[in-house]
Amino acid sequence: MFNLVKDDFDENSDDILNSINKMLEKNRKNKEEKEESKENKNK
Repeated sequence: MFNLVKDDFDENSDDILNSINKMLEKNRKNKEEKEESKENKNK
């Protein structure tokens, strides 16, 4: 049973990692945009 779960995870691990990386990248961009808009307001 465990091997089946592990195999499924191995097959999906690239998709999972890609999804996580996309979310992290999106969060980073959002944070940068917020900081930029904050700086622009202060000028």
